[in-house]
Amino acid sequence: MLDKKLVQFCNDNFKKSNYILQKLDEYKKILIEENKKINLIGKSTIENFDQRHFLDCIQVIKHLPHVEKAHMDIGTGAGLPGIILAIIGYKNLHLVERSVKKSIFLENCKSRLGLDYKVHNNSIADLSDMNIDYITARAFAPVEKIISITKKIINKHTKFILLKGKSYLSELQFINKKKYFWELHPSITSNESRIVIVGLK
Repeated sequence: MLDKKLVQFCNDNFKKSNYILQKLDEYKKILIEENKKINLIGKSTIENFDQRHFLDCIQVIKHLPHVEKAHMDIGTGAGLPGIILAIIGYKNLHLVERSVKKSIFLENCKSRLGLDYKVHNNSIADLSDMNIDYITARAFAPVEKIISITKKIINKHTKFILLKGKSYLSELQFINKKKYFWELHPSITSNESRIVIVGLK
């Protein structure tokens, strides 16, 4: 049984909400089972899984209007939010994870859930010439570092959609205001968190 708030969000935002909810439930079961073998998510977050992970991640869709554009989820780990975007139907989707074990998990989910995405078992800095339009990241690295390590894969219109905790303001102090713009949007799961959108001016 999925959380009521998650179900309501899907019903309000997706035409194929039944399909999406079914896939999310399947993904959740796989993730929790595999978490017993490898560290994908903190054990303390399982009790409130749907809100802590699914609802927190799925809210980024309000800032990702183009399902056909090239999307990349960096430091995707357990596939949060990368696999969720694939379930929703985003195309041309790239999940980057340097851990071999976690990359195998991502490939396993892709096969078992019948999803479409490319797994890159690399460090971000090793990738180049990919022309990515949207980059997502959750609990990965400071904003400045994310911008720095993705310079070889973005274009002048690329937007960063970053799920950030209470450190977001201190991180933004290090961003060049003359070169980049940013927007702050409230999180539906935490008053202290924000969705930070960054792009070139």
